[in-house]
Amino acid sequence: MTTVYIHIGAPKTATSTLQAILARKAGKLAKAGVLYPARPRHGDAHHVLVCDLIEKFQGSRMPDFWYGPFPRGQAWASLREEIAGQGDDLQSVVISSELFFGQSRKLRPMLAEIREHLAGHTVKIVAYLRRQDQLYSSFFNQDVKGARQWADGPYQFYETHQIFQHNYFELLNIWGETFGPDNIIVRPYEPAQWLDRDIVADFCDATGIPALKSGSLERNESLGPNQVYAKQCLNKVGYDKAINDDVLRLLTRLLPEDPVKDTMYVHAGLYQRYKKAWEETNSKLSQTYLRGEALFQQAMPAARDLVPFRVDDAVLTNYLQQTVRQLAHEKSPELQQLFARAGILMLAERKLWANLTDEQRDRLNAWS
Repeated sequence: MTTVYIHIGAPKTATSTLQAILARKAGKLAKAGVLYPARPRHGDAHHVLVCDLIEKFQGSRMPDFWYGPFPRGQAWASLREEIAGQGDDLQSVVISSELFFGQSRKLRPMLAEIREHLAGHTVKIVAYLRRQDQLYSSFFNQDVKGARQWADGPYQFYETHQIFQHNYFELLNIWGETFGPDNIIVRPYEPAQWLDRDIVADFCDATGIPALKSGSLERNESLGPNQVYAKQCLNKVGYDKAINDDVLRLLTRLLPEDPVKDTMYVHAGLYQRYKKAWEETNSKLSQTYLRGEALFQQAMPAARDLVPFRVDDAVLTNYLQQTVRQLAHEKSPELQQLFARAGILMLAERKLWANLTDEQRDRLNAWS
């Protein structure tokens, strides 16, 4: 009987690194009886499998960039055909998409559908979990920075984002209801606990597939605090997701800034409440899935050990002055208008009107 390993993420746990190596080494894996399916794959990951489930059960049309040329509604049939075509030497199949982890709405019927598609196979779920405070901070920063263009605050982000609607324990229990708790493989996103301190080696060991050489971990630099605020202003104004990279390039050129490690985006009291709930969740995970061993070796920091999220009006004023100077030479009318409107929003929100000259304010108004 073939074992199908579904690697569900979580996000921000080097999923892109793992997927790139699995895709690149698919030929080597195939010789050892391991299939990293090619048909239901756009790029290195199997996001189309999740997208088809989201469209069917949640009623949301997924953006075209998740599919590329792959036809909608065909992913699971394509997967079944590819598995069936491997013959008797097939030992295991590895599927990978962090989009699996982010689903909470209609999750049970989605998982029932997966079980039906994979009937006749043993299904095991692989989840790498990042410490919750790190996931929250990193994911919020990334969603402000990225094409999702998050414009609201970190509290609204945590309370409304689908990925936080179930804690780790609740989410994995739902997967366990469908596939059995003994088929849930929980690994920490903590290098000290990985085999050879290497996540690729650790993943291969956890799934029993042949050892693969690692590559460098994905690096996705976070925005600094003033960059976060400036990007939120741009997101509030709104623009086409297709130009998000162009917006970021211009923003970081106008406002260069290093990211701040261990940022606390919410106030100390709220963070402490979150921290208590996260620690209780990790204790339950330890007892249920890890035979009593601690999930994370490094304890979550107390609020006093974190850097509160703050923006600097002097830095923002300099950014606005730079914006006025540079927009005069900007060749893209779309970017010129976007940054001018976001600049006016910043002036209003931070009450910085007096920090610009009449001429500078007039220019922003003209471009907007």
